[in-house]
Formats: sequence, structure tokens, C-alpha cells
Amino acid sequence: MKSILTKSALGVLALGLIATSAQAGWDRDGYGHKQAYQQSRAYSQQINARQDRQRDRIQAGMRSGQLTRFEFRELMREQHDIRAMEQRFRADGRIDAREFHRLDRALDLANRNIKLEKRDRQARHAFGHGHRFN
Repeated sequence: MKSILTKSALGVLALGLIATSAQAGWDRDGYGHKQAYQQSRAYSQQINARQDRQRDRIQAGMRSGQLTRFEFRELMREQHDIRAMEQRFRADGRIDAREFHRLDRALDLANRNIKLEKRDRQARHAFGHGHRFN
């Protein structure tokens, strides 16, 4: 009876070691974490570059008078919301393709909003009034 228990215990131990080593190899080589990390970093760089360009366009519109204060605040709030969405997606350590596409769509919408607000012919100093009316 002792020999049967000893043999079964050794078999279970051997299977556990094999499974552990197989899992360690899967994490390191099979799944491609390094590749996923590089892809996530590329996504983050694209998103940050687009947001920087959009923020520059918003600030240029404010300086030139194409945007009212209200429009400026709304567009900057939209940028803040996109940045918060990016931080939520990055909470697990990476941004996957699905999350990138959601951020990309949000940035597309923000781009359209910037274009519309800058071209809607509402000037910051409209109708000869100073800045306190806008």
C-alpha cells in the first residue's frame, strides 16, 4: 500500500513540475509578451501624438480668436476625457487593438469637433465687444 501511495505521489509531483515548466515556457516564448508590449507602446505613441496635435490646434484657435472660451473649455474637456479613457485602458499594463480602435474613434470625433468649432464663425471678440462677453 505504501509503495502505491509513494508512486502516485511521485507521479503527481512529476506532472506538476512538467506543467509548471510548460507554463513558464508558454509565458516566455509562446505568447509573445514582448511583441504585445511593443505594439501597445506603438499604440500609445500614436495616440499621444494625435492628442498633442489636437491640443495645439485648440490652443491656436483660442489665440487667433476662432474659438470662444466656452468652445475652448468644451474641446479641452473632450481631450481630458480621451486621456482618462486611455489611462483606464492602460490600467492592465497595455493597450490592445480593440482599445486602440476605441481611442482612435474618439480622437476622430474630437478632430471633427475641433474643425467645426474653429470654422463656425463665432469669434471670441464678436460684434465689436471685448472679451468679457465671450
